[in-house]
Amino acid sequence: MNQRYPAYLQLVQAQVFFRHGERTPMKARLTKDEKWLHCERANYLQSEFVKAIGRFVPLSEEMPVPHPERIGSDSQKYTSKTATLKSGIEYEPAKWILRLGSKSAPTAVANWTPASCSMGQLTDVGLDTLHRTGTHLRSLYADRLKLVPREAGDSARDWLYVRSTDYSRVLQSTHALLAGMFPSRDGSWPAFNKDFLRKFPIHTRMHNSETMHGNFGCFEFIKQFMDISCKDARQLKWIDDVYQQTVQLASIGDSARRMMDQPNFGSNFHIVYDELISLAAHGRPLPADVEHDHVTNLGRVGHHQWMHPVHSTTGQRLGFGRLLNDIMQTMVQATTPASMACIGAQHEGDLLLVPGGVRAPTAAETPGVPRLALYGCHDVTIAPLAIMMGSVDPNWLPFASMLTFELFKDGATPAPQPAQRNALPKPSTLTQPVGEDHYVRVLLNDEVLTLPTCQAHGKHHSRMGPSLCTLGAFLEHVAPIIATEEEYAKDCGTMPATFDYEE
Repeated sequence: MNQRYPAYLQLVQAQVFFRHGERTPMKARLTKDEKWLHCERANYLQSEFVKAIGRFVPLSEEMPVPHPERIGSDSQKYTSKTATLKSGIEYEPAKWILRLGSKSAPTAVANWTPASCSMGQLTDVGLDTLHRTGTHLRSLYADRLKLVPREAGDSARDWLYVRSTDYSRVLQSTHALLAGMFPSRDGSWPAFNKDFLRKFPIHTRMHNSETMHGNFGCFEFIKQFMDISCKDARQLKWIDDVYQQTVQLASIGDSARRMMDQPNFGSNFHIVYDELISLAAHGRPLPADVEHDHVTNLGRVGHHQWMHPVHSTTGQRLGFGRLLNDIMQTMVQATTPASMACIGAQHEGDLLLVPGGVRAPTAAETPGVPRLALYGCHDVTIAPLAIMMGSVDPNWLPFASMLTFELFKDGATPAPQPAQRNALPKPSTLTQPVGEDHYVRVLLNDEVLTLPTCQAHGKHHSRMGPSLCTLGAFLEHVAPIIATEEEYAKDCGTMPATFDYEE
């Protein structure tokens, strides 16, 4: 702890990107007969949440009576619209909504029980994982480093910025993390209701303006993910080896072959990996002849296919330059707090989850420059950012993975002097002055990432070494990835009128 956070360094800001917790597979092709019964608390929280924002659609299913022995004087409590948790809490179940902005209708599960899960739904396991993540962040940033208060109080928007994609599993993960970081005084989980939304302003964006999926409004970027060919991927021997090993499995080989041979978005192999890793994440047995190492190898092929476009500077700029610009602007604004009371233009496009709906925030609801920013997102958000920051991990990221950008100030240690300090490139979108004596550290799942740009003499902290990049060198590192809106419009090209993408 003291080595990573010595007394001479002042932590000014932390921006934490976290993947949602464990969920059911997006589709069940290999395990069609499996029943996913891991969502008792998740269903209740989903119902609470969609009621709070006015998106409730009742589940038109006959609810099972949870306690038949209680039928009698209080039998009127159990109607066709009531479900009951093991704790005794009663609620009206809602149909599962994958995304707030989804074009598709809410779905129901056949033969629903209070523990039934929909496909792609955050489970109780995922809720608990994100709650533990929040407890970890509380211990680090509130208890030890005093970056934020232990209680949110009524002024959270002055120092806390929370943003989530509009996927229900990410919004519920965000709630669980906040519940772990700022628990109720009696230790219980705060309900995901109107009071919670008033206390913790949560921002989201509609899919066409969301930057945490990659810029899928950019045709030159998205077309690199379309109709991925398994035959082309198998030109690499190690990928062909994984393919051959998979199709020879007696339990899933035929189904897996059909799945992988089909042209797909992003990856042909990830759809197989996703279903198997979801089983493992919930402590369920894999098919008898499938080894965990083989599942890992499927994830590596998926990672190779999905992340291939962001190994080039052009792919990074077109896909994630806007998001990286948001990170950079939020960071730089924190170096000169006296000049900026509110967060800058990077919050444009945000919508606020409020009691009764989702709407644009008012001027009075604009958050301050945050000391802590929390971004609920996805594997395909964090992995590309990690690659841009120097990660060479070939594995698919686990559920609840975190990528953290920490900003420090050191007014005591003499600042390093690069050979051409004034000539260091900066992003073209940066217009405000940059505070001196500031440093940046990037961590992936609590492991430090060393940015290649920061290894040179004069571009890192003289006592902490290359793990702590000067802010100037960090800006140099991201400068080629960040472009102006005019440059994006030119480089992205025109989206065909008939093209429509929705994950």
